[in-house]
Amino acid sequence: MNEQRKTVALIIWLCEGTKPRRDKRWKNAYLYPIEVINSNPKILKIFIDFLLIDLKVPIEKLHGQIQIHQGDDQNAIEDFWSESTGIPKKQFNKTIVRPKGNKPGKNLGTFKVRLYDRKLYKRLENMLKLSLAKI
Repeated sequence: MNEQRKTVALIIWLCEGTKPRRDKRWKNAYLYPIEVINSNPKILKIFIDFLLIDLKVPIEKLHGQIQIHQGDDQNAIEDFWSESTGIPKKQFNKTIVRPKGNKPGKNLGTFKVRLYDRKLYKRLENMLKLSLAKI
């Protein structure tokens, strides 16, 4: 396992990732999504490479979702994120189109990489806990 990539990926997950949340369909049940959302493809690629290379997660388990603004070129942005992340467009959830924004320079939207795996989530949580304890 690449220790440097592991450390950076865990920090990315800690800062940009989502946490467990209650599953409203079932009483006392939780979902454990492994998700990272960012607008920087390099940040996302580090996390995705950690999942694929170091943790041996099959690419088929990864899903993506894009948020863009009205007027953005949706097809070009979807192509960009698929190429940048290595995740095929067929594994993308529906792109979210927000009302026209006022943030110049964000014309590539934000990308969320997601997978559901409770066992892997707990493994990441433990890795993070052990890494933070060393500091």
